[in-house]
Amino acid sequence: MTDSLRAALLGDGPSELGGQAVLVQNGEARLSDGTLAGSTLTMDQALRNLVKIGLPISEASQRLSQFPADYLGLEERGRLQPGSFADCVRLDRSLHLTDVMVEGET
Repeated sequence: MTDSLRAALLGDGPSELGGQAVLVQNGEARLSDGTLAGSTLTMDQALRNLVKIGLPISEASQRLSQFPADYLGLEERGRLQPGSFADCVRLDRSLHLTDVMVEGET
């Protein structure tokens, strides 16, 4: 899970959070007074970060899917096994998102 703002995928520029103006520059989202407004970290970037520091992709994936689902008590999420929802993503060799499947639907 990430706590990213909806502005995470919009790139640099103005956005809004709860009625407050937010400016995203170089991946940082800040209020007009300079206060950090929130994260722009996406799940695929989080995966790339974990792999970059040396975690095997299987362990990094588990940390971003199964562990958060377990924490929330969602046994049917965060894993691909019989009885679970078919929520998954397809990534290219550079670990960039190419496709999303939610409950078995693309």
